[in-house]
Amino acid sequence: MGNDQCRCLRDDDSNKEFYIAALPVCGGVTTKEDEIYRERLLRVILRVQRHWRVVSARKKFVRKAEMSYTGATANKQTHLLHWQAKYIIANNLPANDAHWDSEDPAWVGKASMSKRHRFLIRRNLHWRWFNALIFGMMDDQEMVYPASKCCHDAVSEIKMMKEAALTWVKGVREAEGWSHNVGLFFHVYGHNSVNSLHLHVVDMDFVGPSFHAQKFKNLPMDDVLSVLEQEASALKSSDQLATLNSMPAIEETVDLKIETVKACPEINTAQLYRFARQNFRELGGVRALRDQLLRQGFLKEGTPKLTTSNKPFNVFARLAYQDTVGRALISSETSYSKQMLVMRSGSKTLD
Repeated sequence: MGNDQCRCLRDDDSNKEFYIAALPVCGGVTTKEDEIYRERLLRVILRVQRHWRVVSARKKFVRKAEMSYTGATANKQTHLLHWQAKYIIANNLPANDAHWDSEDPAWVGKASMSKRHRFLIRRNLHWRWFNALIFGMMDDQEMVYPASKCCHDAVSEIKMMKEAALTWVKGVREAEGWSHNVGLFFHVYGHNSVNSLHLHVVDMDFVGPSFHAQKFKNLPMDDVLSVLEQEASALKSSDQLATLNSMPAIEETVDLKIETVKACPEINTAQLYRFARQNFRELGGVRALRDQLLRQGFLKEGTPKLTTSNKPFNVFARLAYQDTVGRALISSETSYSKQMLVMRSGSKTLD
């Protein structure tokens, strides 16, 4: 009687410190209490064993996904410094990066906007941050702010995003050759291609045809900040907030994305951004958007977080989720190992 190495482990498995505890054997006639105890112990051991296999599999999946989606930036997240806990840096697809200077119509508008083009992604997937169009229109409790006013944390969030992006560029400047002329842009809902927040970080000294082709929707971050600062300064303590469900619903046939593009074919200045926000509120605002995202599968009932599955495929939300889960699993590896040691020592005591 003793501890045998788990038979479910392969020869090449790196986690060979995991052991399954042998169940105690009592001589003579067993009592009802003994049987209950053994059944409970068996359930606990099997549960831990299954969980450990799941953790190991997820860790491998997360590492592969991270390399797939972030490519050349996978090992450069540390240049975000303390902002790593809040944001992720990702690059474009390798083919898009390779064709940044291509004038081929097949690549213009699809390829990276510059020789160096990255994305800053937010880890927190609350849908109130999914796009610049709705920044500050509601808070974490989904309380809606009056028209032309926004909550103050939207201003602080934009400032933090800007600092994080520039911190990362500074950290990789020598290794990647970034210039000091860095552009930070949002693509407002309607003109966006991904329904989760991503800030375009662009080296303006090496812009290509795709940048010029998308000038109509490249909204500078500083313009977003100026509009939000004005709206936040207009907020008064006497202003009343409204619940999301108290806002009027709109017809399901209305597509907010299409209607936004119709009303705002260009959104690349502070003035046009302000008008787009006003138009969005008139279309139905955040209540109408919430309902549309639910219908499209980007949100689920009962949770404020964007979905991260394959259908619909929301690449930056999925990346944020995978990277965050991966970090949690890796950081908890030591604690799981300690649990295994406790079980092993406990099984020896039982023997």
